[in-house]
Amino acid sequence: MMTSPVAGIDPHQDTFTVGIVDPNGVEITHDTYPNSAVGFFEAIEMLNTHHVHLVGVEGSASWGSHVAIALVAARFDAREVPPQRSAQQRRARRLAKTDTVDAYSTARAVLAEPSLGPVQALQIYDPLVAKIEAVLEHRRMLVEVRTLVLHYAFDQISKLPTEIRDQLTTTGKIEGRLRRLEQIDTTTVSTAAGHYRLSWLIPLIDQDRAARRQVRQLEAELDRLLDEHGTSLRDEPGIGPIAAATLLTEVGDPFRFARESKFARWSGTGAVALSSGEGKGAPVRHRLDFGGNRRINSVLYIASVVQHRDIDDARVYIDRKISEGKTRREARRAHKRHLANRVIRRMWKDETCRQQQRHKRAA
Repeated sequence: MMTSPVAGIDPHQDTFTVGIVDPNGVEITHDTYPNSAVGFFEAIEMLNTHHVHLVGVEGSASWGSHVAIALVAARFDAREVPPQRSAQQRRARRLAKTDTVDAYSTARAVLAEPSLGPVQALQIYDPLVAKIEAVLEHRRMLVEVRTLVLHYAFDQISKLPTEIRDQLTTTGKIEGRLRRLEQIDTTTVSTAAGHYRLSWLIPLIDQDRAARRQVRQLEAELDRLLDEHGTSLRDEPGIGPIAAATLLTEVGDPFRFARESKFARWSGTGAVALSSGEGKGAPVRHRLDFGGNRRINSVLYIASVVQHRDIDDARVYIDRKISEGKTRREARRAHKRHLANRVIRRMWKDETCRQQQRHKRAA
């Protein structure tokens, strides 16, 4: 049972608010600090004055990232509190929404659920993984922007004059239709709107090629960084460089998951009990987990599809589940749960090897 006070932090762009409660959830004190190095130092002094060790941070991956890094560096036990958890605490007490109330609600959420995972302070955990995250986010931004531009270009291609549109293919990828414009004589366009659309659609072809080159360069850089990291995740069928980088950056320190079941619950691959009347027995019915980390869930789903297509063991496993009376979707979920175990075991093994190498270098 907790005997020392617990703090909660509600961060924003310019400031963050700290609220401290006792082990019973009773408010002790609160204060607001600038979201800067000076504010981090003052907040840590306040927490030390009240003998706080456990701190909950809402939004530690966005505006709360720097204060979370400062807390971990100062050896506080900093936990990530999802906004839904603090909102539940606020609604349960019928409180208004203010920074102070949110800070206290975040602290109470940690009291109510001490098993919340630690914050993702990748700079403290491993600077190399933090760099992988930066490259991965850059690639993700470029892909999303390129996808948005191509969808808009597709809409504009459909509005080109008939004499141009009829020479374009109606199937295939959008970039293929866009590049087809280079091979068409566009001087016969008779409408002013058609001339204007072509005036920016044709230069867009070279811009799209440049964007694709940049994405490929970032993927090569990710491959190099993963080699430097020494991860074995790419040895798992269906997990390529992007999926491996996503796993490394989303998971962070794999030892924060004490068991496979905790990782499965965090990734949304563990079945959720939905049963009644079982008494002391095991639940007789389960349902899909709609929570969890959706990026990791997506990585495991794609890996499951690839293995079902290419790996005999995966096909045998899924076919066996179907023969036991499960639907194809239930069999797929069971295989994802199996994959989650394999992935976290790989990550535990890799991290153990990396720690041993660090100790050898230090010795």
